[in-house]
Amino acid sequence: MKTLVLCVDRDDDLGVKAGVNGPVIGRKENLDAALALGLADPEDVDMNTIFSGLQLYDDLTKKGIEAEIATISGDSHVGFQSDLILRAQLENVLEIVKPDGAILVSDGAEDEYIYPVISSRVKIDSVRKVYVKQSKSIEGTYYMIVKTLQDEKMRRRWVVPLSLLFIILGAFSFATKVLQFYKSNFEEIGLLSQMAFGVVGVVLGLYLVGWAYRWGELFAQRMTNTKRSLRQGSLAIPFAIIGFVIAVVGILIGYDLAMAYRASLLEHDRSLAISILIFVSGAVWFVVFGVFCYESGKSVTAFLQTGKIRWSFIVMMVSVLATGFIVQGSADALSFFVGHGDYDIIIILAEIITGILIAIFSSVLNASLRSESSRKGSTSGA
Repeated sequence: MKTLVLCVDRDDDLGVKAGVNGPVIGRKENLDAALALGLADPEDVDMNTIFSGLQLYDDLTKKGIEAEIATISGDSHVGFQSDLILRAQLENVLEIVKPDGAILVSDGAEDEYIYPVISSRVKIDSVRKVYVKQSKSIEGTYYMIVKTLQDEKMRRRWVVPLSLLFIILGAFSFATKVLQFYKSNFEEIGLLSQMAFGVVGVVLGLYLVGWAYRWGELFAQRMTNTKRSLRQGSLAIPFAIIGFVIAVVGILIGYDLAMAYRASLLEHDRSLAISILIFVSGAVWFVVFGVFCYESGKSVTAFLQTGKIRWSFIVMMVSVLATGFIVQGSADALSFFVGHGDYDIIIILAEIITGILIAIFSSVLNASLRSESSRKGSTSGA
């Protein structure tokens, strides 16, 4: 009876950090892989997983049990893609080793995902979970938390949900106080201090989201690209400025139309919902043309630099046009149903249907361009 000691690295730290491709079969090969990963990142838990598998392998051989050790690795894009790679490597290992059973060794974080993949192809006799020991002192705990938060995957897994909770709670708290302040005819000044909790929650949540997704670095990179474009005389900058001005003017026009509506009615006849619909109707096409202008600048600049038309910009502009028709039709339909204004139901349906048809055309165009690009790539590769 032959036992396979199987170590699993689902996110392929072995390949990304140490440059070792899976599967790794054999005691010496796994020891070399663990040492390479340890030199690349001494704190990686997958290194400890492989060492734990080596210890288990040695224990089995000392007891006279025929055993072999192997490590399979997935992909940095954890999910369906990494599991497909794990399955292919596992089948390769099983074909070479031909075990009667296996002992799964992992860090325990994602057993629920990898266990079905492995158990469907080999009988699992036991599971060993590896936990890295940490110092029990306050400094050790602090160090462990800091190192965990430096991991981008861990930040997005834990920090982003917490930040979204802050944003939602803060937004509801702030909106409630604003409505109370509005209903009091702006007389209850004490409500202003109570709005601070909601503002702090929203700001803190946005800061955490920005930190998790590195918005600061992305903004700095964007500023560097903007400076480079200015030095090169790129047309994207003036087009972007014109597009921004058009969008801002549209928002101001929509706001003026909504305020004019509220000023023309008595206090008890004013409707916040209708004001919002008037604002959307007045601003939507200015925003659409502002985005059009910005994307046109990017498209023209790319054409002048490369001599090629980037079809992604065209798909983007078509999608924005479809969004404009759908938003305009939806706003007109809501105004029609609440009895505001004189709208023709045929025109409303035409706006919505036109937006949907343009959106379908955009999707088909995007899919056809992607397939054409993939076909050209495979042809050139061949």
